[in-house]
Amino acid sequence: MFFEVVICAFIGIVAVLAILGLWRKKYSRFVPDNKHSVFKVLVDVMDSILFVTSGKKNALHVYIVKYFKEKSKKSRQQPLFTHWLCGVRLVIIHKAEAVKEFFKEKRIIEISDFHDFFKPYVGTGILTCGGSQWKAQRKLLSAGFHSSMLKGYLVVINDHAQKLVEILHEETGKDFTSVESLLSLCSLDIVCESILGVKIGAMQKEAEEYVSSLHKLLEVGMSRIWKFWQWSDFIFFHLSNSYRQILPHLRIAHGFSRSIIKERKGRYMNGEMGDDSRRPKCLLDVLLKLHIEDKVLDEEGVRQEVDTFIVGGHDTVTVAVQWVLYLIGLYPEVQEKLHQELDSKLGADSKGPLSFSDLSELKYLDCVVKECFRIYPPVPIIARKVPEEITICGYTIPKRTTVVVSPFLVHRDEDVFPDPEKFDPDRFLPENSARIPECAYIPFLRDRETALDAVLVTWK
Repeated sequence: MFFEVVICAFIGIVAVLAILGLWRKKYSRFVPDNKHSVFKVLVDVMDSILFVTSGKKNALHVYIVKYFKEKSKKSRQQPLFTHWLCGVRLVIIHKAEAVKEFFKEKRIIEISDFHDFFKPYVGTGILTCGGSQWKAQRKLLSAGFHSSMLKGYLVVINDHAQKLVEILHEETGKDFTSVESLLSLCSLDIVCESILGVKIGAMQKEAEEYVSSLHKLLEVGMSRIWKFWQWSDFIFFHLSNSYRQILPHLRIAHGFSRSIIKERKGRYMNGEMGDDSRRPKCLLDVLLKLHIEDKVLDEEGVRQEVDTFIVGGHDTVTVAVQWVLYLIGLYPEVQEKLHQELDSKLGADSKGPLSFSDLSELKYLDCVVKECFRIYPPVPIIARKVPEEITICGYTIPKRTTVVVSPFLVHRDEDVFPDPEKFDPDRFLPENSARIPECAYIPFLRDRETALDAVLVTWK
């Protein structure tokens, strides 16, 4: 009896693999693909299992980066290529002309299924919703990014940046300093005070528990992408240890955002917002107006949007600034030129707050930051699911396909950026940047997650 069960199970597994393999072969004719066989899906599955279970931190991510860079080179003559993730078809766009056509396709507003892995934390905020719901939420939240508000954010950035500089100055006497935690706390202070209107004192070590929980939640969400056996919500929520591990972190993260909402809501209800209280001063004011006055958003909806913007404006900024500091640190000649520009343009006021006019004068700094974002874009990929069949650069993309746009790969197109791994800020001098084709440089893409990031990261 046992032997019969084993045989049946084996036959069932082979049948499933064969069906997936044949389905893969069928669709490989639409988009350029690597050599495949009926059972190539088994190799993909084993790759995921081996790297996820290797015990090496970031081993899978390093492997994936190397893999896609190599595959992009092999597909250099095509604007896109196919990758199969355990039977799931991904079309990877790595050329500017394909990016341009993709963004012109107005029907592509569905998020990929992978976004669902972050819903335990952010719910159905603007980052994880799609279709008509995303359109409606985007329209409602647009008031939170009025130009007058964005100008006020620069004041907050200046204040916390100066505090960060003071803390870093105290660290200079040490042999080693990890800037990751300092940048993370500074970014959290900026995001909470600018878009949420609440001071939290993160750099005074008052939010370390929240930051730790946030990182754990993002880590688990990312790991689900590669742990195909956790794609099922039933398995993840009821059978996996991962969900039990994040439960205390969910309580901490949601408690943090609810405390921010409670404080701002109390001031809103008590008329403590100043003489111009009817005019929103930050994004959270917009959300509270939608909740309290317009009745179109409940309190849980406010919490979900707050969590979404904390993630979008805090984690992305932290990673981006780390890469900027890393690259500047590798090149002393770049540091020297930056010092010279700051001294010549700002003079005795180099330690004072920066204005918009000051920023516009720092031309070389602008080139340096753009080159940093080219090599390590703040948003390295986005994934969207096409609701119906579309055509990109002559290739037919079947409906329900997940299309991945990768600035990380687009920025390494040797036809646009010769010697792409070389750090060269001069690429973005006016006479050189004018020759960069449309959509060949897309550090923030042109998508839902990136409006706030573009403002905060560039200013910071």
